[in-house]
Amino acid sequence: MTEIANKIGITLVALSQSLNGNPTLSRLQDVADALGVDVIDLFNRQTDSIYGCLYVNGSPVLVNSREEIETLLKKTGK
Repeated sequence: MTEIANKIGITLVALSQSLNGNPTLSRLQDVADALGVDVIDLFNRQTDSIYGCLYVNGSPVLVNSREEIETLLKKTGK
């Protein structure tokens, strides 16, 4: 976790706080970039269903599939 925080340019405490609870799409993208993976790879894909709420530019967006998350990423330019 410390290495990821360093790559993102924030403290370990700030990273931990931003990931606990309901992380923003932007923070998830930062972590994925630091790890060299896609955001979707940060999630457990043991089931065929994805349900969740992401905040994009401060507004909640419900997602029900990988495709919806990928569409959000394209729209935000990440």
